[in-house]
Amino acid sequence: MSYACPWCGKASFSFWQKQSLGPTRSLVCGHCKRKVGVDWNRAQIAAIPVLALGFLGLIAGKVLFGTWSAVLLFAWLGISGGMLFTAPLYHYYVPLTRGSATASR
Repeated sequence: MSYACPWCGKASFSFWQKQSLGPTRSLVCGHCKRKVGVDWNRAQIAAIPVLALGFLGLIAGKVLFGTWSAVLLFAWLGISGGMLFTAPLYHYYVPLTRGSATASR
């Protein structure tokens, strides 16, 4: 799967390259050499599931077992489960934008 550059329209970015973009990170198009970022607001919204489920995992580990190992295990499970929602949400909901990643603030 490839994503088109918002500047030149050519397929320049892979799925994993887009997944690595964030509000403070941009990439350079291989064809037109211009910076490409993501929409800052939408990137933050797409991160909500991983943050919420990770925090919920911390709370569940503390309430159910009360040990550090349980807290860390449940947090890890929450973050892993959150990524199952965040990755597709980021793929479909967060568009590539012209300019640097922070330009869309």
